[in-house]
Amino acid sequence: MRRPRRSKPYQKRWVPTLGRDVRLHRLVAAESLGRALRPGEVVHHLDGNCTNNAPDNLVVLPSQRHHAALEYHLRRARRGQPPLFPFLTNHTAYSMD
Repeated sequence: MRRPRRSKPYQKRWVPTLGRDVRLHRLVAAESLGRALRPGEVVHHLDGNCTNNAPDNLVVLPSQRHHAALEYHLRRARRGQPPLFPFLTNHTAYSMD
């Protein structure tokens, strides 16, 4: 039997205009972009630390599908496995510069 997943300790902030709590990394990413996040956009922590909400540690991806693909390639790199398509690898594509 599978154990239930524990949720990550994301920091939250109350947003009076929305009338609800919002995860802090989403607020920081929206402020960095200068616009509200669009529905479906996912914020990724580059260092994997969900409490590090520095703008240079956050990347906004267009969908969960893109996020899953990024995680897959980062996981392969951490394991020392070569990229599947090295000629397509562009590590600068994921920075917020």
